[in-house]
Amino acid sequence: MPFSRPPLFQFKVDQRETLTHHLVQFIQKEIEHRHIAPGERLPSIRKLADIFSISHVTAANVYNKLSEKGYIHSKNRSGYYVTKIPITSTYTQSSFNPEWLLQYAYEDTSPHIKAGGGWLSEQQIFTSSIQKSLKCITQSNFIPSLMEYGDPAGLRLLRTDIRHLLERRNVHTTESAITLTHGASQALELSLRACTRPGDIVLVDDPGYCNLYLLLKNLNLRAVGIPYTKEGPDIDALLKIQYQTKARIMVTTSVLHNPTGSCTSADNIRKINDISKKIGITLIEDNIFLDLTPISQPFLSQENNNVIHIGSFSKTIGPGLRVGYIIAPPEITRKILSHKMSISLTTPQINEMIVHNILKSGLYITHLSDLREQLFQSQKAVSNSLKSSGLKVYNRPMGGLFIWARFAYDISPLTITQIAAENNILLAPGYLFRPNQEPSQWFRFNVTLSDNKKLYSFLENITRTHSHK
Repeated sequence: MPFSRPPLFQFKVDQRETLTHHLVQFIQKEIEHRHIAPGERLPSIRKLADIFSISHVTAANVYNKLSEKGYIHSKNRSGYYVTKIPITSTYTQSSFNPEWLLQYAYEDTSPHIKAGGGWLSEQQIFTSSIQKSLKCITQSNFIPSLMEYGDPAGLRLLRTDIRHLLERRNVHTTESAITLTHGASQALELSLRACTRPGDIVLVDDPGYCNLYLLLKNLNLRAVGIPYTKEGPDIDALLKIQYQTKARIMVTTSVLHNPTGSCTSADNIRKINDISKKIGITLIEDNIFLDLTPISQPFLSQENNNVIHIGSFSKTIGPGLRVGYIIAPPEITRKILSHKMSISLTTPQINEMIVHNILKSGLYITHLSDLREQLFQSQKAVSNSLKSSGLKVYNRPMGGLFIWARFAYDISPLTITQIAAENNILLAPGYLFRPNQEPSQWFRFNVTLSDNKKLYSFLENITRTHSHK
């Protein structure tokens, strides 16, 4: 028998708490201290009731609570068992905020199953082409020049490549309008610095990119959310909120939106551009997933030369390269370059040369075609598995990394995220993707990081527990 009835003083009874609570705390500590081994079978509900002289209802509630917290799990017709995954108690409510998702998710000690992550899995990274590019660089005479500061706007060869890529999508620009950046995150920062002053209101997608909200806070800018629908930003809400706030800046993602995976409809794109031109709103289009869509996919920059367009190779080649870019009108580009030089001087030319070699090889287009198909199949598989685990899927994206899903029953996203972390699973709760962390029942799942039986078993257990309440 894993445990026997403890002396009463071990419960440290607090009259404000129920007997169920005290028993849950006692058994939980026994598991944490390894007095009950991982994988060990627990007494039946009837036996537990006998051990502690409690009712069968109370005993069942104790096991339900422990199961909900991830300490135990049930097996059909076999009973309850201690989870085999080590339990920790290092997570608190303050852990799960945008800063946590931004920093802790990238650390080596973060949960093994990163279902809520925002990057490609190792299997999708364009490793072979990166290796070939590095080999080409090491065998050339470029290394001394690549170690210099280089052009403030970035490697001109790569800026020409980007111009050609966008021409395939009917976006015509020049090398002088393109600024290379240390990833799309720096591109967002530089664009906002060039277009705002401290205290300005910035219209954003709600839900939207969680790191953007933290950036706005650090720049002393105020985020005001525009409800994001399956068709893109809600046009009526945009007009109403802009009239109330007089905001002149809007940041939005029109293609494979993070976190919902939706694409803004052609009709909404036309309306947003019309509103921008009529009222004088500067649009910052954060379209880092553009290359993961077909050439025919519409987006804001195609119809509006005044849109600040942000792109990146992190989601198509590899996240560690940190190569992004901005396309902007001349006067904004001048401000962007000034801020870039003041913050980081130039960007690493060797990273930019790696990307240039990949694009020059002609393999990039083929890679994109293969990657789109992989992501499409992953979307299908993960969507079906989430539904089988009892979750509702917001929509089936045409591709990209993300699925937006929720449990069929209202739950505490914070509690579920805590339990998941204690079970070595990183979830991304929906409130992190809202401008002021407003309540949300949704979670973001990365399809390249979520195809894991342990994840689905965990989700099924949560669904089963809550369906009996």
